[in-house]
Amino acid sequence: MAAELSIDPGTAPGTLALAGELDTHTAPQLARALEGSDDGANVTLDLSATTFISSAGLTVMLNAQRRLLASGGSLRVVDPTPPVARMIELSGLAATLGLDRLA
Repeated sequence: MAAELSIDPGTAPGTLALAGELDTHTAPQLARALEGSDDGANVTLDLSATTFISSAGLTVMLNAQRRLLASGGSLRVVDPTPPVARMIELSGLAATLGLDRLA
């Protein structure tokens, strides 16, 4: 069974709520959604319903963050599920993605 990911506008402006698995197969879907963010935008990714993240998903986030930072914007992630938080922590990207206070 292929991984599935849904991306919906979050409750706050500039927020995208992700639900499902963010892996090699679904990372391009997130990349397309983030490409739609204006230069200079402040984007927040709500990961409260994301059950898995791979290096492909982290790469998409980092590439989007670099683009947004270069144009005066930002990208950060909030409310990761425990397995996703663990992967972000193990990757060494917690502070980079705005999660310097993981529980």
